[in-house]
Amino acid sequence: MAAKQQRRLSEGGRIDRARPLDFRFDGRALSGYVGDTLASALLANGIDVVGRSFKFARRRGIVGAGAEEPNAIVAVGDGPRITPNLRATQVALRDGLVAQSSRAHPLKHFAGLAAGLMPAGFYYKTFMGGWLFWERVLRGAAGLGDAPPDRDEDVYDHMNQHADVLVVGGGP
Repeated sequence: MAAKQQRRLSEGGRIDRARPLDFRFDGRALSGYVGDTLASALLANGIDVVGRSFKFARRRGIVGAGAEEPNAIVAVGDGPRITPNLRATQVALRDGLVAQSSRAHPLKHFAGLAAGLMPAGFYYKTFMGGWLFWERVLRGAAGLGDAPPDRDEDVYDHMNQHADVLVVGGGP
């Protein structure tokens, strides 16, 4: 089991302290318990920074407890089975889980140097011509995850299909 959790209460909560779990986050070996979410285990292990802001690269921590969490966006898994853009508050901790924070493009830190030149609405007013190109550049700089490049080799029993319009009882 990884190092002792610095911020874990000694009793209470909805976790099973008799069943510890090991997981990895950004390459670090950490521990948690059955009943933890990835977010609660990160906080218990003293991990405060889970992302950075787009414009100024300011540190961002976990601020919510559910689907409303805006900062703790992670990718879970590795290789072709990686799932990007999950909220850490909604990922149930399991033994052997591998997660990584959604990291922004390294060059985005230079955006903070030009902050005075980027007032509110800068992106929309400046890049109106050629928006399709600039949209890809800005989304890449934002640090959201990419879909895995490799094909998922798993076989699934069911497929969910969604229709925009469904006519029932229309007949032949």
